[in-house]
Amino acid sequence: PASTQVLEDAVRWQRPPSTSTGRQGSVYYCAQVSTRPPTIVIFCNDPDLFGQSYRRYLESQLRKSLGFEGTPIRLLFRARRAQRGAPGEQA
Repeated sequence: PASTQVLEDAVRWQRPPSTSTGRQGSVYYCAQVSTRPPTIVIFCNDPDLFGQSYRRYLESQLRKSLGFEGTPIRLLFRARRAQRGAPGEQA
């Protein structure tokens, strides 16, 4: 989808900052889940790793590229769930 491509380009252009302990935020994909207001869910490794300035940067990139100028949009950051039966996962 277009929103995921915009997100990939934005992350390539400016990587998420790392924490003082060296943890790096990773963005996997996004999906628009609502239209009133436009709501985009961003799936990542840990939502707490993304500060307000980086969230504003992503919102700005999505707003410009998807034509949401002047429209309130919501970004929701969600941790991607582990897949069932993944290696190393306990049953």
